[in-house]
Amino acid sequence: MKKPSVFISTALIIVLALLLLPAVAYLNQVISGSYGIQTHQNTAIDFTWQDINGTQHQFSDWKKGPSYLFLGFLSCSQICPIRTHQVKLLMEKLTETERQNIQFLFVTVDPQNDTPDIRQQMIDSQSAQFFSAELTPKQLEKLQWQLAEKSTATSDINLHSGNLYLISPTGQLKQTYTQQQLIIDRLLTDLNTMMSSN
Repeated sequence: MKKPSVFISTALIIVLALLLLPAVAYLNQVISGSYGIQTHQNTAIDFTWQDINGTQHQFSDWKKGPSYLFLGFLSCSQICPIRTHQVKLLMEKLTETERQNIQFLFVTVDPQNDTPDIRQQMIDSQSAQFFSAELTPKQLEKLQWQLAEKSTATSDINLHSGNLYLISPTGQLKQTYTQQQLIIDRLLTDLNTMMSSN
């Protein structure tokens, strides 16, 4: 007779824990005064990536300023184009000098279909600060592990996280933005806060 009671109690605890996780994340944002979730503060992000011309780059070599990082695929009709547009709107709120010190790097998780020509048309042509990257499978797997993200071109849209990551000029992961609809002015506040503290 006690077994159903134990099962129900365990199920209630699990449900309660799942309901509390978003609340804890929200409280973290409120307490820190930031918009994004401050997670993995000590995670140094670095990887080798290839641009649309086939040139290899090291992410850590780009030291001019902050970077926005997004993992996605260009056949995605949901969160991927939204994220690209949001970053473009953010860039438009910056001065010319500020814009020159920031980059947006779109990392494809579908390099077979996201050819250099398509990436040029949809990402790199948007702005001088927009770049698209292809990683080797090993580098992509490592980056996804660091970001605690697993997105593939065959992912169900509900499993595609669509997170936007703000990386400091020193290569540290500082903010993770999970909301689909981001408030551009609040992104700008987080960006300015980080830039003034460096």
